Amino acid sequence: MNKEIDSLEILYSDKKLSHENLLSQKSEIARKYEQRINTKIQEEKKTLEEFTKEQVRHRVLSPDNDTIRGFFVIRKNSIDIRSSKKKSPASLLKKSGIFISYAFLNLTENAGSLNPFETASNMRVGNSHSFEVQARKERQVGNITSPLFIRYGLAYRSDTYMPKRPLVFQQENRHLQLSEFQGGTLKRSKLRHAYLTFPVEFQYVLNPSYTEYKGKSYLDNSKKQWRIGFGAYGGINLRSLIKVKYYNEDGKFKKYQNRVDYGVNSFLFGAKFSLSYGGFNLFIKKDLTPIFNDEAFIPSKNGIQIGLDIMNLNF
Repeated sequence: MNKEIDSLEILYSDKKLSHENLLSQKSEIARKYEQRINTKIQEEKKTLEEFTKEQVRHRVLSPDNDTIRGFFVIRKNSIDIRSSKKKSPASLLKKSGIFISYAFLNLTENAGSLNPFETASNMRVGNSHSFEVQARKERQVGNITSPLFIRYGLAYRSDTYMPKRPLVFQQENRHLQLSEFQGGTLKRSKLRHAYLTFPVEFQYVLNPSYTEYKGKSYLDNSKKQWRIGFGAYGGINLRSLIKVKYYNEDGKFKKYQNRVDYGVNSFLFGAKFSLSYGGFNLFIKKDLTPIFNDEAFIPSKNGIQIGLDIMNLNF
C-alpha cells in the first residue's frame, strides 16, 4: 500500500499527475486495502469460532480428557497443574505442592491454654496475624486402601504481633518489654518474627471411597474427602523486628525499625490440629515452647493461631 502511494507522489511531484487524480487514486487504494483487511478479519473470526465450538464440544463429550498439555485448573482456593495424561488412582495417592495459609494470632499465658481470644495478652486480636508459605509432600501410610496419610515439608512463617494502642515493643537494658509510646501520636506498632519451620502432619480420611483399577482396589483420592489431622512442627527464628509508625509533635509522619536482640527464643516447637473438606482446610496451631524467653518482661509468651489455607498450588 505504501509503495503504491509513494509511486503516486512521485508522479505528482514530476507533474505527471494532477492533484485531483492524486486524491482520487489514493482513495481507491485505501478502499482496496480496507476490503482486503475486512475479508481477512472475517476469515480469522470464522476460524476462531469453529475452533472454540470444537473445544467446547470436546470438553462436554469428553470431560476427563485434557486437550492442552500442562494447563492450570483453577478451583475456589486451589490451582492444579494438569497434563494431558490421565492420572491413575495410584499416582493420585502421592501429592506435592505449595500451600499458603493465613491465621489470626494471639499470645497465651501458658502452653496449655487453647483460648485464641485471651485479652490479657495486650495484643490486638484480629489484627495480629500469621502468614505461611509451605512446600510439602503427601504420601499414603500403609496399603493402597489405607485412609491414613502423612504430610511433611518446609515452610516460611511470618508472625506479626500488634499490641493494643498506645503500647509498643521496646528494648531497654537488654530486655524486651511493652511500654506506652511517648514520641507523639502512635499510628501502628508491630513485632514481626520470621521462622523457617519443618512441619509433619498425619491426616485421616473420615469418609473413604474406593475405586477399582487393573484388578486392584485403591482409595479414591479424586473424591472430596472429610479429613482430620494431627501434626507437629519445629522452627528456627530467622529474625525479629520492631516496626513503629507515628506522628511527632509537629504532626509529621515518622517511622522506625529495630532488630530485636533480646527476649526472643531462637527455636520453636508446636502442635497442630486441622479439619478439612475438599480444598478447604481449617486449623489451629499452638506453640508449645514460648516465643519469648526470660529476658522479655511480657506475661503472655506462648503463641496460638487459628486459620485456614487460602491457596494451594498442586503439582
